[in-house]
Amino acid sequence: MTSSTVPDHGPDRLGPTRRRVLAHLQELPDPTSTEVLADSLALHPNTVRFHLDGLLAANLVRRVVEHRGVQGRPRVLFTAAPTVPPVTDHPYRSLVQAILGYLRDNDSPDNPIAERIGESWGRSLADSEAELPDTAALVAAVNSLGLSSRVAEVDGERNLEIVRCPFRDLTLGGDTTVCRIHLGMMRGYLAAGDASETVAELRPWVEPELCLARLVPASEAAVESAAHV
Repeated sequence: MTSSTVPDHGPDRLGPTRRRVLAHLQELPDPTSTEVLADSLALHPNTVRFHLDGLLAANLVRRVVEHRGVQGRPRVLFTAAPTVPPVTDHPYRSLVQAILGYLRDNDSPDNPIAERIGESWGRSLADSEAELPDTAALVAAVNSLGLSSRVAEVDGERNLEIVRCPFRDLTLGGDTTVCRIHLGMMRGYLAAGDASETVAELRPWVEPELCLARLVPASEAAVESAAHV
């Protein structure tokens, strides 16, 4: 791979307007001109040129010379570099919605597909760890996935308190599919490390900004096997 195809600066460092220009280019299948971009984004052409220059310098877009087969100076067009990840989450959210739709139609207590997916995910996360996972490592693993969590003990009950979840809006209608995937992930992660604890159940949104994953000794897992979200 040549250096011209590798971004010098990731799209996560872009300002809002430059990110908007790049996001629009990523939605277009064909290269486009500065004037068309300016019209589509309701920006001045000079503003678009300024941001395109910055994106070019960072190797996030490419300049393409149009070959029209007619006389006159060929136009310079721009397209997003194919190696750059999407700067919006729309493609990922669409994929997640499709997967969740399938799970909703096929998941059941007798066929807990969501939890099995989560368990496989958790084991794969554990396999990437240098040491055997335990509850403390689980907190770091969960937080690395965009959830914010901590372990708390209240009245003798230990819980993993989840205070922020990027999938919150997918659960507010009462759909717990994502929650069951996360439940399976935590169980699979701890089981892979033969941890002393496991997650008995995950209770979504017991408070407006709080989910609780109840931790119990792994030896009690068989007794609590009927626990569910």
